[in-house]
Amino acid sequence: MHDLASHLRFAARQLRRNPGFSLTAILTLAIGIGATTAIFSIFYAVLLRPLPFPKPEQLATVSVLTYPPHSGMSAIGVPEVVSYPDFFDWRSKNHSFESLASYTSLTATANSGNAARILSGSTVSANFFHVLGASPVIGRSFTPDEEKPGNRSVILSHELWVSDFNASPSVVGKTIKLFDDLYTVIGVMPTDFSFPIQTPPPSFWITPARDAEGKSPATGQRGWMQLDTIGRLKPGVSTAQAETEMNAIQAEQAKQYPNEDLNNRGARVVPEAESITGDVRPALRILFAAVAALLLISCANVAGLLLARGSGRQAELAVRAALGASRREVVFQLLGESLVLSAIGGVVGTVLAVFMLKGLLHLVPTGVPRVAEASIDGTVLAFTVGVSLLTGIVFGLLPARRLSRLDPVLALRDGSRTSTAGSKQHRLHSALVVAETAVGLVLLIGAGLLIRSFLHTVAVDPGFNPSRMLTFRVGLSSKRYKEDADRLAFYRQLLSKLQALPGVQSATAAFPLPLSGSNITLTFDIEGRPHAPGDSPVARASIVEPSFFQTMGIPILRGRTFSENEDQPKGPPVIIINQAFARKYFPGEDPIGKRIQPGFSDDDGKKPMCEIIAVTGDVKRVQTTESPSPEYYMPYAPANITSPYYAIRVAGDPSSYVNSVRASVLSLDSEAPVYRIHTFDELLALNSAQSRFQTMLLTAFAAIALLLAAVGLYAVLSYMVVQRTHELGLRMALGAQRGNVLKLVLNRGLRLAIIGVAIGVAVSALLTRFLGTLLYGVKPLDPITFVAVSVVLLIVSALASLIPAARAASLDPMTTLRDQ
Repeated sequence: MHDLASHLRFAARQLRRNPGFSLTAILTLAIGIGATTAIFSIFYAVLLRPLPFPKPEQLATVSVLTYPPHSGMSAIGVPEVVSYPDFFDWRSKNHSFESLASYTSLTATANSGNAARILSGSTVSANFFHVLGASPVIGRSFTPDEEKPGNRSVILSHELWVSDFNASPSVVGKTIKLFDDLYTVIGVMPTDFSFPIQTPPPSFWITPARDAEGKSPATGQRGWMQLDTIGRLKPGVSTAQAETEMNAIQAEQAKQYPNEDLNNRGARVVPEAESITGDVRPALRILFAAVAALLLISCANVAGLLLARGSGRQAELAVRAALGASRREVVFQLLGESLVLSAIGGVVGTVLAVFMLKGLLHLVPTGVPRVAEASIDGTVLAFTVGVSLLTGIVFGLLPARRLSRLDPVLALRDGSRTSTAGSKQHRLHSALVVAETAVGLVLLIGAGLLIRSFLHTVAVDPGFNPSRMLTFRVGLSSKRYKEDADRLAFYRQLLSKLQALPGVQSATAAFPLPLSGSNITLTFDIEGRPHAPGDSPVARASIVEPSFFQTMGIPILRGRTFSENEDQPKGPPVIIINQAFARKYFPGEDPIGKRIQPGFSDDDGKKPMCEIIAVTGDVKRVQTTESPSPEYYMPYAPANITSPYYAIRVAGDPSSYVNSVRASVLSLDSEAPVYRIHTFDELLALNSAQSRFQTMLLTAFAAIALLLAAVGLYAVLSYMVVQRTHELGLRMALGAQRGNVLKLVLNRGLRLAIIGVAIGVAVSALLTRFLGTLLYGVKPLDPITFVAVSVVLLIVSALASLIPAARAASLDPMTTLRDQ
């Protein structure tokens, strides 16, 4: 222990004597360690941190898998939400789970005095908190009886308890107005509880009592698929075993209810932590691999610096060896210097990581689960300490081993710079440059692919014109707007007021709007084409106002839009389809005039046959990168969705119309809140936010890697010039032209760069396939990207080689030979 402490003290003194070298090495390490720590803090929070519930490994998500018709279970199923009746069957018939719970997100109009606002909440089964192992800090959880119609119990989030009830400990028994009904508070959740994970987080939780009410309650409709399901597995039961049982229950349901479109469905059971983070896992893993590669480049650079510095210490080390220092002692001395460097680099890197993390959290797109939990905590600090020690060993071991093998006699002899040991040391230095060039090229190619993919993403035609458009929703009271006619009158009056606003070119209403985050998928029947029970064709559906296509800029390719007469509660049953619908279900035919029967009942409970009157262009409904899907449009008035999306197209800046929109709504209903108000440019930006984030981050890492690779090449060539000064001077004295010397050094640098590029291209060809799920419009082996990035790296390498080459060419041969 004493020897280690003395080695470290001696190492610190050595580093103080060389402040320029120490500062360069520390900053190089700090950048690598800081970036790695910041990314790891996000990686750990999102992917590795256990869920904040007892025995989180027992929690699992259960979802329906829908397979393509007639494919059986051989194809890839699409995970979907489940209906109440299916959930009730799962809950009562399974033996794999201790208990199963359901939940679904919702928004509610909350009234406090004269102000109305929209709150985000969740409808959960009574056993929801029991499944999670969570309990209110005040009050109690739900009981099974509170799922029955007529119940109005609510559990508050800690934030809502503080904001609306001043954190009163006697809140239980008080009421809050939601959906124009008084709900009785029965509990308050802890400050750190927030589940389900949604944006914004839930402010309250209620039971399915509301969904069990009305003429056709949602709790009795197998086609009303809106529920997510979470369960706690019994001890010893795996997700695979549970999935086998849930598939058997699904098959039994398909036989029991042959008319409910339950064929081609299975079940999927995955750990809850994996379910929560499934969409972001590939991107975070790639970013973490990228930042680890950046750290390796930093280590290679510092190792090169140590080798270069070691060339000037050969005499010192030789004297120590001649005086009796063992090779082991020399290695420990040099490793001690490396560990001191890495420790200081780790401290500085941790400080950098704090600021980097703050910046990253501002850039992370909304919807990344649990990212708010990212912090430089004990686990992350332990990781940083481990990384710092590991980097100290990695970049210090090779130079230490190489320098410790010096022959004291050769090292002290004149001209030792050209000795065999020096040549080996130079080859090692060159190998490090080749390695960091190759790793840098891998990062650059990955960044190049993501940049090209992102450019394709933002350039894609969404199928409508998003410029100068504002969209929003309005929360209407379910008690004051009980009748369909009342809601229809409000929507028409509001559209008239919006249309009359100065600068508004067009206004419309629909549910859902493209890129709004909402979606409807309904079955339908084609007249004259019978199908087997439970095997109905499926398409997306939208309910739109007649001006929808004009306002949105969606082209009518054939036919016409809805007329005012058709947009009436009892109007003629007509429908409009998109191109993808026509291609799939009417290939080679003219669909105009044909009839389909949507899986959507009118007020009388009937499903009328609707005549197709038009074909429109395809619209990107959920993601701009999605393939066109079959979709049909129905007039708004017959369906009369309670809360449609509104959209206006204006002549100027759409964000300047926010106050005018709110004033128009308030003039009709002073208690109706306006929410989800966005420009379509904002929606498009949100749609590409994750792609932008990962592209920007990987590009930043690649740029740093390119800079470090250039610095590494510059260092090795400068080192070579110093080592070969006598040789170069002799060459010039014997007649070599300055241009020849310049070419010699440049060729050396470009040769190293070309070898690194060749290795990097080969490695990239193997690794870029892991980027496949993140790319759009570009292939992982895109030749344009590979060639362009390689050329850029070679150009930068040539520039980095130019300064040492120019220095070598400017040597005065007489002075050089005299000094030697």
